[in-house]
Amino acid sequence: MPTLEISQIYIYPIKSLGAISLWEAQVEIQGLVGDRRFMLVSADGKFITQRTRPDLTRFQLRLRDEGFLVEDKLTGISKLLHPSVELGNSMLVEIWEDQLEARIVLEDWSEWFSQLLQEKVYLVHLSHDSPRLMKEKYQTSLAKDSSFADALPILLCSEASFEALEKKMGQSVDRLRFRANIIVKGAAAFEEDTWRQIRIQDIQLFGAKPCARCQLITVDPKKGTIQKEVMGALSQIRKIGNKVYFGQQFVPESLGKIAVGEHIQILTYQDAAY
Repeated sequence: MPTLEISQIYIYPIKSLGAISLWEAQVEIQGLVGDRRFMLVSADGKFITQRTRPDLTRFQLRLRDEGFLVEDKLTGISKLLHPSVELGNSMLVEIWEDQLEARIVLEDWSEWFSQLLQEKVYLVHLSHDSPRLMKEKYQTSLAKDSSFADALPILLCSEASFEALEKKMGQSVDRLRFRANIIVKGAAAFEEDTWRQIRIQDIQLFGAKPCARCQLITVDPKKGTIQKEVMGALSQIRKIGNKVYFGQQFVPESLGKIAVGEHIQILTYQDAAY
């Protein structure tokens, strides 16, 4: 059996903005540290993503010792986001079917994004006082709440799954379209669907459910342009019922550090839960 190991790790500090590639990451209850703890919302608190604003790809992030540098490729303007940035009042925000209180980020961040996007928006941060609870069937004895990810804390995909899509399309695909946290090499295509429990060093993760995909995967993460062929090709090989799946969502069962190159052990398997 081929050795399974982590080939790439990504976090997305601000939901639907640019990715940051890491060599190692700390796993906490809400997923990888620094992943999707910030989010842009409209004036009435509804979450904003590339689904409706593909131009959000203009904002790329770079890792700095002091935090994350957010750069607007369109204007060349940048601003440093400190992990310990000052937070203000709470506001009610809506992400899919969930409503919760989030803290407004101060230091002129909302004004900065509003001016560049020409729309009143707020940058908010996940609040420990108003956790975003997962459905009970996805919870573990350790983790009950998630980040601002679409659903569950950690998304894992295999290199072979990307290669299967690329073979169907007859061309390469930018893997950042799928916004995975962990990419694994050594697995068969879509094998990750069957992993119920995995171990990476001392970390144990629960494979809670597959990830249903939407039109966001058609957005080029560098240009913001739309390529409908990506969804069309994926739907031919991964459509079950009315949904198209790619990747498996995991929930922490223990905490610690993961790193690129570390081996993955499959503890228990399951039938692909479509």
